[in-house]
This record gives sequence, C-alpha cells and structure tokens, in this order.
Amino acid sequence: MARFPVCVLFLLTAFGVSPALSAPPGLSDKTVTMSWSTSGTGTKADGSPVSFSNINTRVVYVSSAGRTFLRMQVRSSGKGGARQAETGPGEGGSKGSVRLEGNRLVGTEGSASGARQYVATFDSSFSSCTLSIIDAKAGGAKIRRRGPDGVMTVIDSVSTGSPTCSVRTGNVFAGN
Repeated sequence: MARFPVCVLFLLTAFGVSPALSAPPGLSDKTVTMSWSTSGTGTKADGSPVSFSNINTRVVYVSSAGRTFLRMQVRSSGKGGARQAETGPGEGGSKGSVRLEGNRLVGTEGSASGARQYVATFDSSFSSCTLSIIDAKAGGAKIRRRGPDGVMTVIDSVSTGSPTCSVRTGNVFAGN
C-alpha cells in the first residue's frame, strides 16, 4: 500500500510536477535572482555557423506557502534579441521548473536535445547564495536549443561564466 504514493510522487516529480512542499522558513516571501553568461559556437538549421554570447537570468519568488514562481530570460550580448517565459506552481516541463531541497534551489530546463541544471545554495540565514550551472547532453549527442532569437541551434561548444546569485525580501513580481 505504501508503494503507490511513493510511485505517484516519483512520477509527478519526474515530469516536472512537484507537490507543494513547505519552504525553509528563511526562504519564505523572498526573491532569488540568478544570472550567468553563456558563450560558444554552433550551427543553425540552415547549416550556417554561429557564435553566441548570451546573458541568462532566472528570477524565483518563494511564497510564504512555499510555492515557487519562475521568470526565465535569455538575451543576446549582441543583436540576437531576447526571449522570456514564466511558470507558476505545478507548471514546468520544457519551460523549466524549480524545486527546493533543504538549503538549495534547484532549477532544470530541457531543450530539443540536452538539458541545463542550475543550483543556488544558500547560507544558513538564507540571506545570500552561490550559483552553479551545468549544461549537459546525452552520450555523444549535441545540445540543440533555441537562442534568444528563437532560432534552433546545434551547439558545438558552450561555456558558462560569471554566475551571480542574490536574495531579497518580498515579491519582485508584485506590481509588474
């Protein structure tokens, strides 16, 4: 009997649906802002080579009820445009999702081929954080994802740098 709820919880979590878990008290009603750069080379769908340099920003509000709200943005350092998406509690999938794990906020994003994980690790008072980012691919496959201009690109090489993470009290989305 106890197996059924565990299996359901596992399946929901695997598909980006996480039950509302209580946030650590120090993280309630706080906004976490994370930013990093990505640069590299790739090939567009038409076969033309491309180099890119992007700024990635993720803003997460953790409500007093422990629910997370996420705004994702990627913008080109050059003339490539910008894209933005938002998700609320229980949403996720290819748009990305975040979950709380003790003193960490873990974000995952899928793409046409490949994935990204970013992890904000908080100090004991949840007043500051550090950020790590991993871009991953399966075996010998190449990462395929849309750039800020919306064009699908096969990534030949990518590097991540300049991670920043900050915490502030309140809902940055209120009034927007």
